[in-house]
Amino acid sequence: MRLVLDAMGGDHAPGAPVEGGVLFARAHPDHEVVLVGDTAKVTPLLGKGLPPSNLRIHHASEVVEMDDHASTAFRRKRDSSLRVGFELVRDGHADALVSAGNSGAVMAGGLLTLGRLPGVERPAIAALFPALKGGGRSLLLDAGANVDCRPSHLAQFAVLGEAYVRLRLGVARPRVGVLSNGEEPSKGTPLTREASELLRQSDLDFAGYVEGKDLFSGDVQVVVTDGFTGNVVLKTSEGVGMGVVGLLRQAIEKRGGLSEKLGALLLQPALAGLRRMVDYAEYGGAPLLGLRGVGIVAHGRSSPRAIHNALGAALATAQAGLQEELTRCIANAAAWLPTHQRGKKGTDEAVSD
Repeated sequence: MRLVLDAMGGDHAPGAPVEGGVLFARAHPDHEVVLVGDTAKVTPLLGKGLPPSNLRIHHASEVVEMDDHASTAFRRKRDSSLRVGFELVRDGHADALVSAGNSGAVMAGGLLTLGRLPGVERPAIAALFPALKGGGRSLLLDAGANVDCRPSHLAQFAVLGEAYVRLRLGVARPRVGVLSNGEEPSKGTPLTREASELLRQSDLDFAGYVEGKDLFSGDVQVVVTDGFTGNVVLKTSEGVGMGVVGLLRQAIEKRGGLSEKLGALLLQPALAGLRRMVDYAEYGGAPLLGLRGVGIVAHGRSSPRAIHNALGAALATAQAGLQEELTRCIANAAAWLPTHQRGKKGTDEAVSD
């Protein structure tokens, strides 16, 4: 497999992406990593000695900045690392792209360059969450690509997410829920109520409304919502995860007694495991489900380790043969899923990271 890495994307670019790309290339000698970016800036970051033989640089002179308007910047900066990277995937020179850059621009770039799978109205960012059961993971989508959604969009997200969880996580029949402010059918909004009505007509294992806590319970494996709500949930969960670990450490340090210190020492492996479970760097990145190709959105603050893991997610997604299954599932859903005329509106509604 050949993986494209946007070397200029992210808060810590190009340093973190380049280091993460080198780490991945050394760990996976059978696969190639293409660093797309300014050669003059990328080359000195490769370190002393010869770089891995399966890593190369593809020059791109421009950068889509984190505060750029997503689709406008992608269109105007024709030699940006993000655009050049997507074009490599589109033209068959690479199997997947990873970027920690402007997430709105990554989505816009995927739409403008790769396009949608047949029948897909809106691609979605699919974010993994730690869960207590059900395979130890749950999937939330959309996590930030589409601010305003129609009921049919949420229903399509459910179809895409269910297929992804089956193929990538090995859950034979994932349960699907619509995120709401309560489990009762009378709760929610017109969007969630209409989406639920559609999903009740499907052949999915539909659980109805679920609450935020159900993301972590594992009782459902796929949770769908609009991109605005999903992004808020994602960012809040990141903050809570980091806060819990920090508060535990702070409480232990404040007590400061011998028994507390001994207890903390004994708990270190468990606390380290908890930190890994809630750390976004462990998950690497979120796939853009519904594109004609594999695109992975990494966190804007990605460290080299997070980039390494995002490349791992890209490799696994590309190897899973998702595109054929997603296309098949969307086609099968046409019997119960209404469709609407698609325009360019979707590319300009992305939520920036």
